[in-house]
Amino acid sequence: MLAGCGSPCQQVKATRCNGSLVELCGSNMKWQRVMDCAGVRPVKVGAPTSWVCGDVPGKGCTCVPGVK
Repeated sequence: MLAGCGSPCQQVKATRCNGSLVELCGSNMKWQRVMDCAGVRPVKVGAPTSWVCGDVPGKGCTCVPGVK
């Protein structure tokens, strides 16, 4: 039997970017996908049209504007 899928993480609630995905370290100490930045769409005219995963100081990883 396999030990389980997914890579382990060290700190609950830590975040990381995995390509366009934002991942969160869950209570089971495994990385869990919480958001896919490639699927974010603008909500108003003039908003950025593409989003990428990025590290925001003090907040961790989240979707940030790519190119307008």
